[in-house]
Amino acid sequence: MAAEEYAVLRARALLGVSYWTQQDYADAVRTHDELEERGEDTSSVEARELRKRLRTAPESMLGPGVIDGARRARFVGGQLDLPSGPARRMYSLSYLAMVRLHQAVAGNRQSLDAAISLWRTSLGVWEAADEAERSAIGSEIHSADCSLAGALGTRYNLNREFLVHPDPPMSPDEVRADLEEAFRAIERGAARFRSHRDGADPQLQVFRQQLQTVKAYLSSLKYADMPPGPGSGSELRATVAELDLIPYAPPGDTTGARLTWLGTRIFLAQALSSPGAPISDLRRAEEVLLALLNAPDLTEESVIAAAQLSLATTRMLLADSTADERYRSLAQHAFEQSYLIGARSNLRTAWDAATQQAGWARRDGHRLETARAYAAAFRVLPALIHTQITRADKESALAMAADALPLCARELANSSATEDRIEAVLALEGARGVLLAEGLGLRAGPAANRAAPRSTSTVEGDARTARAIENLTRELDRLRRQELAHPAGTEWKGAARMAACQRQLALMHSRSRDGSGEVTAPEWQEIVTLAKDAPLVYLTVAMDGGAALVVTGEESLRTGPIPVDLPALTVGVVRRLLDRLREAEVLQDRQKSQKYGRTRGQLTRDVVNDLWEQVMQPVADVLGNCERAVLLPGGLLGLLPLHAAGKCASQQVDEWWFLLERTALSYAPHAAALRSAARNRPAITRLTLVHPAPASARGANHPSLDVAAEMSGVKSARPTSVTMAEIAPEQVSKARLLDALRTTDVLHFTGHGDVDSGNPLSSGLHLGGDARLEVRDLLAARGVRAAFAVLSACGTAVTGAALPDEVVGLPAALIQAGLHGVIATQWMCFDNFTAPLMTEFYRWWLVGTHPSVALARAQATVLRQGLLVNPFAWATFAYTGA
Repeated sequence: MAAEEYAVLRARALLGVSYWTQQDYADAVRTHDELEERGEDTSSVEARELRKRLRTAPESMLGPGVIDGARRARFVGGQLDLPSGPARRMYSLSYLAMVRLHQAVAGNRQSLDAAISLWRTSLGVWEAADEAERSAIGSEIHSADCSLAGALGTRYNLNREFLVHPDPPMSPDEVRADLEEAFRAIERGAARFRSHRDGADPQLQVFRQQLQTVKAYLSSLKYADMPPGPGSGSELRATVAELDLIPYAPPGDTTGARLTWLGTRIFLAQALSSPGAPISDLRRAEEVLLALLNAPDLTEESVIAAAQLSLATTRMLLADSTADERYRSLAQHAFEQSYLIGARSNLRTAWDAATQQAGWARRDGHRLETARAYAAAFRVLPALIHTQITRADKESALAMAADALPLCARELANSSATEDRIEAVLALEGARGVLLAEGLGLRAGPAANRAAPRSTSTVEGDARTARAIENLTRELDRLRRQELAHPAGTEWKGAARMAACQRQLALMHSRSRDGSGEVTAPEWQEIVTLAKDAPLVYLTVAMDGGAALVVTGEESLRTGPIPVDLPALTVGVVRRLLDRLREAEVLQDRQKSQKYGRTRGQLTRDVVNDLWEQVMQPVADVLGNCERAVLLPGGLLGLLPLHAAGKCASQQVDEWWFLLERTALSYAPHAAALRSAARNRPAITRLTLVHPAPASARGANHPSLDVAAEMSGVKSARPTSVTMAEIAPEQVSKARLLDALRTTDVLHFTGHGDVDSGNPLSSGLHLGGDARLEVRDLLAARGVRAAFAVLSACGTAVTGAALPDEVVGLPAALIQAGLHGVIATQWMCFDNFTAPLMTEFYRWWLVGTHPSVALARAQATVLRQGLLVNPFAWATFAYTGA
C-alpha cells in the first residue's frame, strides 16, 4: 500500500470519530498536509472535510504557535477550498511551502529544499497567470517573494558552514548563489510594492514589514564572515532604522504580523551585533533580546531558543568589548538555555548553541569547557542527522563534526572527572558510525516484528497500526536501498517519496510506544555490557595528540573508562605512518624506497614498531592478559594496522614480540554494530569459495593471483561437519555473489578489490571482466544469511577518507548487510604468503575459536614458523565484527 493511501485511510478513520482528543487534532493536521502534498488542482474530499473540523478547533487543541495561527488563518479564509485555477494553485503551493519550512526549522535539508522548490513553482504560476488572475492573488506573490528569500538565506547559512571542511560537498559559488538569488527576490518584491497604488492596505503593510525583516536577515548573513568595510556600516544602520519602525503584534494575529515582529527582534539584535559594532549597539541588542525573552506572551520555544542564542553571542561580544567578565558568565547561561530549549524544539539551534559556545571557549583557551560544549553538541547529532532525508544530506551534516570530535574526545579523556570520560565515550559513539547504525536499524526488521506497538488512539487498533508501520518501514527500506544503488553523480528522484514515507511513519509512531524504529547510539550502561566479553578500546587522534579510553566491563560502571594519554600520537604522525605504508605498497620485493631508503618489509616493521611505542604499549598495559579486545579507532587511525603493533626494531626475529601473541585485537566501526552482530551467532555448516576470472583492476598495482594453494589449504582445514561449495571463475557475477550471501554461512572471496577513498560507496570487488560488486550493492542487499566473509583480496579493509569516522568500506557494508564478522586486508596480499595463513586460520576457527583469536593465532604461528616473517605479508589481514 502506498504512503499516500495511508493518509486517506487515516483521514476517513478520524472523520468517523465524533469527539477528537488533542492527539487526534494533531493527527488531523498532519494527515491533511499529507493529502495536500499530492499537488492536485483541487483538494480531496477527505482534506476538505478535515479542514471543516479544524476551522472550529479550540485554540488549545491546534496550539498557540505562529505556524498554527497561520494554518488556522488559511483554513478559516477558505483559500484552499477555491475552485481549480491559478489562485487555488498559488494558495496550495504557498501553504505546503509554509508547512515544509516549518519542518525544516530543525535543519531538515530535504524539507528546506522542498519549500524553496514550492515557492519557485508558485512564482511560475504567477508568471503564467493573466492580469485578471493576478489581481486575485496579489497578496500571495508578495508572500512568495519574501518567503523564498528567507528560505534561500537559511539554506545559504547552513551551506556556508561546510566550506571550512577540507573536502566541502559544494563549491563556494554554489553556496553564494542562494544568497544572491535571495537578494534578487527581495528587490523583486520591493519593486512590486512600488507598483501598488493603495499603500494603506493593512495586509500590504505587513508584507512590507516582512520584506524589511528578511532583508535585515540577509544583510546580517552578508557581513557575518567579513570585517566591516566601506558601505557596510551605512547599510546596517539603514537596516536597524527600518527594523525599529516595525510595530509589536500580539498573539493570535492572522496577518503574519506576529511572526514578522518576532523575527524582527532577533534580526535587529543581530544587525546591532555585527562585527566591529560599538558597545552602545551591543547594549541595545541585549536590551532588545531581554525585552523579547521577558515578554509574558512569548510561548514559542523555537523563538526562545533562537533569542537565547543571539543573547549569548551579544554578551560574549560585550565581554570582549568591556572586559567585564560578568558578561561571559551570563553568556554561558544563555548558551545553555538555548541548547536545552533547542533540544526540545529545534535540534539545529541546540547544535549551534553548543558548537558556538565551544568556539568561544576554544578561542579563549578553555580546553575542557570547549570539550564539554562539543560533547553536548554530539548528544543531539544522531537525532539531527536522522532528520535529514537523503544520504547525501546526512553526510553533509556529518561533515560538521569531522574536525571537532577528536579535540573533544581527547580533552574529556584527560579529565580527572569520571563523568567527563564517560561523556567522551558517548561523544565518540554519538558522532561515529551514524549512517551504519541507521542501516543496522533497517535490517533489524520492522518495528512491528520487534515489539507490538500499543495504540493509544481511539481511531486505530494495535493490529492495524502494526501492519501500517511494518509496510511503511519496508517501503522506506526499499527507497534507501534504491538510493544506495543509484549511480553516483546522477540525480535521484526518490527523495520526495522518501520524505513522505518518513512523515507517515512519524504519524504512525506518534500513537505507538516503540519509538522511531531506528537504532540509536548505545548509552553508557549498554556500552559497559557490550564490553563484558572483550574490553572496548576507543581511540582518537587530534592535531596535538591522541587518547584511548578502555571500557573493561562491569567495574567501568563505577570507575568510568580507563584513560590512556597518547601525547606523541598526532595527526601529523598518523599521516606519516600512512605515507610509509603507501610507499611500501608500490615497492617491489627487496627494492628500496628513494624517499625513505627502506625496503617494503623494513617500512612495515617501522610502522608496526611505532604503533607499539606510540599507541598500543600503554593500551596493552591496561588490557593486561585478556585474550581479546575490540578497537574502535577514530578518524585516520582506522587505516593503520593497530592489531599488528609490536616490537620488531631489532634485526633478530627471536627478539620480536607482537601484542597479538597475547591479546587478539579486532575492529568495530560502532558499538551498535557489535550489539547487532553479537545476536544469535549461528553455527557454521556451509562454506562457499569464490574466485573470479583474472581481470585488470583499474590500473592498480596488484600481484598476480595463483589461488590453488589457498583453496587447497582451506579445504584441508575444513571439518567434515562443514559442507563446501565453489563458484567457478567463469560463473562469478554480482548476482551470483549476492545470492551466495543469501545461501551460505561463510563466503571466502579470493581475488582483487579496490578502494575509492573519495567516494567509498564505489569501492568494491572485481568479479571478472568489467563486473564489480560495490559497497553500495552490499548496503542495498536484502535477505543476507551469511554470518562471515573472508575477503582474501587486496585492500578490502580500507575506508573512505572524507568522513573517516563513518568507516564506509567493505567490512562495514557487509556487517550492515547482516554479517557478524569480516576478515579483510588493509593493503595488498600475496597468495604464496596467504595460503599458509588461511590454512592456519581455518584450522583454529572452524573448531570453535573466536574468529579474531583464530586469526591472531594463525598470524603468530606463521610468524614463528618462519613462513611469514615480514609483517607486510601477514599484518594486512584484520578482523572486523563481533
